Amino acid sequence: MIRDLLLRRKDQERTALIENGRVVSYRALTEKAEAVRQLFAGGETETIAVYLPDGEAFIAAFFGILMAGMTVFPLSTKLTEYEILPLLNQADAHTILTAAHYAPLFEALSSEFTGCFRILYIGEYAAHSHQDILPAAKAGIHKPMLLLGTSGTTGNAKIVQLSESNLSYCVLSYLSKMDYDKYASVPIRYFIAAPYSSIYGLLILAACLTKGFPIICMQEPFSLDVLYKAAEQYQVTHYEGGVIAAVLMDQLAGRKIPYDIRSFRYFGLAGSKVSPDILHRLSKSFPSIEFWTGYGMTEASPLITKPYKKMDPEKFASVGTALKGETLLVEADGQKTDRPYIRGEILVKGPNVMLGYCNNQKETDKIIKDGFLYTGDIGYLDKDGYLYICGRKKNVIIVRGFNVYAEEVEACLMNCPLVKDCIVYGESDGKGNERVCADIVPAAYASCEEAGPSIEELHSYFRTHLSAYKQPQKIRLLDRIEKTATGKNKKTGETAHETD
Repeated sequence: MIRDLLLRRKDQERTALIENGRVVSYRALTEKAEAVRQLFAGGETETIAVYLPDGEAFIAAFFGILMAGMTVFPLSTKLTEYEILPLLNQADAHTILTAAHYAPLFEALSSEFTGCFRILYIGEYAAHSHQDILPAAKAGIHKPMLLLGTSGTTGNAKIVQLSESNLSYCVLSYLSKMDYDKYASVPIRYFIAAPYSSIYGLLILAACLTKGFPIICMQEPFSLDVLYKAAEQYQVTHYEGGVIAAVLMDQLAGRKIPYDIRSFRYFGLAGSKVSPDILHRLSKSFPSIEFWTGYGMTEASPLITKPYKKMDPEKFASVGTALKGETLLVEADGQKTDRPYIRGEILVKGPNVMLGYCNNQKETDKIIKDGFLYTGDIGYLDKDGYLYICGRKKNVIIVRGFNVYAEEVEACLMNCPLVKDCIVYGESDGKGNERVCADIVPAAYASCEEAGPSIEELHSYFRTHLSAYKQPQKIRLLDRIEKTATGKNKKTGETAHETD
């Protein structure tokens, strides 16, 4: 299914992509993918790394490699050479497809890479429309098709192996949860804010190509202005991306929007938990838009849960229900159960579970046991099968015998109008206990002349919204928080940049 997505629309002149105002048809995109396929035609099966920004070149490279029957390994262009090298070595990827302006980076890497190393530059080929476009090469649907580095939020990155069957299952599950019929009178257009090099971005990309929906690609850094401008200019109906869009929309609610955003119908939010209070307020402020949250991870291709068709406001605190054909349980006190309201580690079994970590059986065996993927997340199911996330097993901060989930405190902080971004972590107090710490980026103010919030103002908010043992005892005001390649906050309090 995935390998031949473009080939199904090879003769169509309909819009596949709008990239910075430039319209790309399915026919043109398929021809460029075929040109990439020809680069690898007849060669031995291997893993091809792709280091390209979101857009036409990336899509052509991704599907061209798959059409050639190869395994594709997308790399975020935010990665440094120090992060790329171990990934290439671990994946045993000896060929990289990139753009000419990245040449200095990979030429420097080639001297340190284990074994031979081949660099190909996209654009150094010609796509000829008169050539026959060949069908995708046959490959086992349960063999590795896609390699992806995990975000590395809480430790060293590992490489996830996904099959065509893995991704196809999640694409079909995503589409089955959507109710596109209600938008029959409105042409659907997607704005994908998730990186194409991430499994989330690839999932939505594949879903759009399956349905023939145009994708709006803006290569500028994300902001509400960029999103709103795209909505006005291209009549965007669907947004898929991080929760920052919802947080910013909530913080700026009530202010005049200098763009026409009436085309919006749907916001899919992933990457972090969104406060139910924010979702309720957004639903009231933007009644024509549905705001959805889901739950997943790269190791699950990525979907684990998603609301069906429309999110019930009474379930805003949840992340939806399990996919069809999937088993969702929690493990508490060594026992697996689907009984409601039992807190434990979330386990999932189904066609979405990865093949394993690349060349790392030890770590694979730690996370997959008896066919179940152990997510490392703590949660519970309600009587209707809706899943609620409480936090991460490894992100539990023990304060005087009490368990504090960092994500719970972060959700409270992100609901505070004084906070733009934050990260919560534990720190030893030197007396055998831990204390809750928070790095906070103050919210933007209407005027640059306005002073940011004081530490005391923040503490005052915490005292009224959090139990005493959950309140941050140490606060740092920062100008930004370091992000991983997939846009998540790094789980460290030592890498951010403090404000003066």
